[in-house]
Amino acid sequence: MSILVYIRISKQIGAIIWFCIPMKESRRASIGLDKRERTRAKLIESAYRVFARKAADAVTIDDIIAEAAVARGTFYNYFQTREDVLKAVAGNLSDEINQKIWVQYAEISDPAERLAIAIRQFLHQAIRDSTWGWVIVRIGLVAAPLSETMERGMMTDLEAGIRLNRFQVDSLQAASDLVLGTGLMAIHSILEGRAEPDYPEQIAKIILKTLGVNDADAHAIAFKFLEPLHS
Repeated sequence: MSILVYIRISKQIGAIIWFCIPMKESRRASIGLDKRERTRAKLIESAYRVFARKAADAVTIDDIIAEAAVARGTFYNYFQTREDVLKAVAGNLSDEINQKIWVQYAEISDPAERLAIAIRQFLHQAIRDSTWGWVIVRIGLVAAPLSETMERGMMTDLEAGIRLNRFQVDSLQAASDLVLGTGLMAIHSILEGRAEPDYPEQIAKIILKTLGVNDADAHAIAFKFLEPLHS
């Protein structure tokens, strides 16, 4: 009788141990993953501050390490080159605003209106936050388009515009370069104080007209009420 009881208890204990061990290992893995994400975010935030102060070509890995106050080995656990962290910063900045923009035009089917909203919101963001604007300008030419999400969204709208005869262009790449190049130069003009209050709307109108939208339609779209992005 006592042996049977002992066996049953042993089996129960074994079952408890079997379930507990994976839970502890899972928790340790989760804690380790959270720590890695925090460290990576710290490096990206530190790089953002450095890029805000210095031109992209002048920034070194040592600058980022010093700003983040981490060991050199820690940096290389996450990034191999200066360009890797530069692209991570660019991706974070553009993806954050892209998500907010997507919410605004998710129900809009007109690719011209969608493109105009994105252009205007990026330019108005530079007006609101000059630090953000300078970082975008300084790394934009090195990491353009700023992120895969941004490129995918822009290309989708351009392709739809061409397919629907909304845009009259012969080259998708040329259209992409037009939007990105004009956008970056427009942000630079804003930061240099050379832009009027309705400059984002003027830029959106010019881009739409260059893509083949008629003047009246381009004006109506570019100057349509734009809801501010929520922080």
